[in-house]
Amino acid sequence: MSTPTTDPELHFGWFIPTMGDTTAFGDPNARTAPSLELFERVAKSAEAAGFEYALVPVQTECYEAWIACAMVAARTERLTLLVAARPGVIAPTVTAKMISTFDQLSGGRVAINLIAGGSPTEAAADGLFHGHDERYRLMDETVEIMKRVWTEDEPVTYRGEHFTVEGAVVKPRPLQRPHPEFFLGGLSDAAVDVCAKHADVYLFWGDRPEMIAQKIAEARERAAVYGREGELRFGMRLQVIVRDTEAEAWNAADALISGIEDQGWGGAWSDSNAQARMQELVQADDYRLGDHLWSGITKVRPGAGVAVVGNPQQVADTLSEFVDVGCTHFCLSGYPHDDEATRFGRDVMPLMKQRAEAVTTG
Repeated sequence: MSTPTTDPELHFGWFIPTMGDTTAFGDPNARTAPSLELFERVAKSAEAAGFEYALVPVQTECYEAWIACAMVAARTERLTLLVAARPGVIAPTVTAKMISTFDQLSGGRVAINLIAGGSPTEAAADGLFHGHDERYRLMDETVEIMKRVWTEDEPVTYRGEHFTVEGAVVKPRPLQRPHPEFFLGGLSDAAVDVCAKHADVYLFWGDRPEMIAQKIAEARERAAVYGREGELRFGMRLQVIVRDTEAEAWNAADALISGIEDQGWGGAWSDSNAQARMQELVQADDYRLGDHLWSGITKVRPGAGVAVVGNPQQVADTLSEFVDVGCTHFCLSGYPHDDEATRFGRDVMPLMKQRAEAVTTG
C-alpha cells in the first residue's frame, strides 16, 4: 500500500499556442499566425513569469508537438515541456526512446500529457479507428510498456491486446527517475481507470469547484484499488483573463468571442466525455458558471474552454477554491498568451504563493 503524498506546494504551467494566437476570435486581423518566433516568445514569457512547465497540444490545426517542444526546449533554460502525445500513433518503445532522449538532452525538462483523442474525424485522418474504451486500453498498454522499458534491468517482453514486444531495450534511460511525470485527463470510467493506475497528475478541464471535488473523490477511490491513492495529484486546465479591474477583465472576455457564431465543437468532438461536459457548461446564462468562472471560450474553440475572469485578487480567490478541494497543479492559458502569462505571473502568482506559504506554516 502506498504512503499518501503531502505536497503543499502549488505548481503552475502555461500553454504554447502552436495553432496561432489571437486577441479576438471574430477578427481575422487580431490573429497571430503560428511560428517559431511566437512559440519562443510565449515560452520565454512563461519562463520569466515563473511558470514551471508549458503544455504543447496535438490537434489538426497545431504544429507537430514533439518537434515544436524540441525547438522550444533549445531556446529556454528552465521550462519543462509538457508534450501532448496520442498512444497508437507511435509504437510504445519508440515513444519511450523519444521521451528518454528528450529528457537526457534537455536536462530533465519533459513531461507527458497522454491524450486519448475525442474527434473521430481527426483519428480517422491519422489511420486510427479504435472505439472510445479501446483507446484507453491501448493507452494503458502503452504506459505499462514505457514504464517497464525505463525501469527493468532485463529486456522486456510483453503480450497484450494491442501490442506485442519481444526483448525490448530502450537506451538512454530517462534522466528523471524513475521516469518523467505523466499527466492524464478525461471523465469517462475508462479514463478514470487509466488515470488512477498511471497518472502522476490527473488534469481536469475547468468546471465548478464542487464538481471537481466530486471527481477527485471518485478518482482517489479508484486509485486505492491500485494502491496509489497517495500518489495521484490533481490539477486544473483553465483559461485566465486577468486585468487591473473586474470591469476590464469582463470587457476583455466579451471582446475575445465578439462577432463569432457558436462553432458547434460538440459534434466534432463527439467521442469526448470532457468535451460533452464543456458543451453543457456553455449553456449557462451569459456563460457564467459562478462569480468569476466563464465558459464563453467553448463557443469558439474545442477543449478546455472555462476561464477565470477578474482582477488579480478575484482570480487568486477563485483558483484557491480549487486548491481547497484538492488541486495542486494549474495548467493555464490566456489570450494573447505572452501578455497574459506576464500579467498572471506579476499580479496573481505572488498571491497564490502567499496562500500556499500560509497553509504550509499553519
